[in-house]
Amino acid sequence: MARSRVGKMAVRRRGPWTKVLLALIVFVFCLIGWGGWRGWCALLESDFMTLQYLELEGCRVIPDSLVLRRLEPLLGRPLHTVKSDSLERALSDIPRVDRLRIQRRLPGTLRCRIEESVPTALWFDGRFVEIDRQGTLMPRFGNPPPDLPIIRASKVIPADSLRGLALLALEALKASDFDLIQEVSEVCAEQTGIVYIRSESATRVLLGWNDFMMRVRCYREVYQRIVVDGFPPELDLRFRDQVVARDSISAE
Repeated sequence: MARSRVGKMAVRRRGPWTKVLLALIVFVFCLIGWGGWRGWCALLESDFMTLQYLELEGCRVIPDSLVLRRLEPLLGRPLHTVKSDSLERALSDIPRVDRLRIQRRLPGTLRCRIEESVPTALWFDGRFVEIDRQGTLMPRFGNPPPDLPIIRASKVIPADSLRGLALLALEALKASDFDLIQEVSEVCAEQTGIVYIRSESATRVLLGWNDFMMRVRCYREVYQRIVVDGFPPELDLRFRDQVVARDSISAE
């Protein structure tokens, strides 16, 4: 019995030192973790990991200086916090910006690649402005207009409606087997509907107001015969099952 009591007393005497040792080990690990965390935070806040340089690629029409002015407020931020969403918001009021891709590089460099919207046609209402397939106006920033079909403003229908219908007609022509959009010089609206002018023969092609795919399909079926016979002054595609060739421009 005496030995048993001595043993218990010995165990009790060793207990406090064990707790101190464990506490010391925990403290050391916490100190190491805290130091590592502070070191990591210091690294993230250092010039090495802070946005200092912007590299820009892909601008064909948009001036580089315009994009850089919008992105300069981001300089000085931690590089890892700069997301593509924040950059896209900074450029949201530039219609030509379609997509933005970013690549982070050390030290402190952000490479931005701009993908510009592809114009579908030129809108003319006193001046030329490019428009994309949704009809969004895209400024040229002083550059000469490209060689694209011209949609001319008309008093027959509002500008937004005209652009929408003209783009639908161009889309139907582009979807044909041999890309009939290549022959389009100008598109306008008259009382009879959408009309386009062929670039080579100056033929007026009447498309009506709707069902452009069906009308183009009918035109495509007789296209080669028209090429052999020669293009007349006017082609009327407003009928569902035929193409009417006229030797003179109708007075409708």
